[in-house]
Amino acid sequence: MIATPLRAITLAASLLLAGCFGPGTPEEQLVAIEEAMAEKLPFTTQQKIDLDAAIAGGRSALEGGKKEEATEAFDKALAILKKAEDAALYNKAD
Repeated sequence: MIATPLRAITLAASLLLAGCFGPGTPEEQLVAIEEAMAEKLPFTTQQKIDLDAAIAGGRSALEGGKKEEATEAFDKALAILKKAEDAALYNKAD
C-alpha cells in the first residue's frame, strides 16, 4: 500500500529534477526526443501531427544553423512528449 504513493513521490521528484537539468543544446534535445519516442507512448492524432511538425521544424532549423529556432521547436516537441508521458502514467494508475 505504501509502495504506490512512494512511487508517485519518486516519479514527481525525478520529473522536477529532469525539468531543472533537462537537455541544453538542440542536439541533446533531439537525443532526448528520440529516446522518449522509443517508449511508444500513446498520442492523440493532433499530438502526433504537432509532434512530427515540431521535430521536422527543429531538424530543419538545426541543419540551417538556426540553433535558437531549433531549440524552440524541440521544446514544443518535448512538451508534447511530456503530456503523452503524463497521460500514459495517469492511465496506468487507473
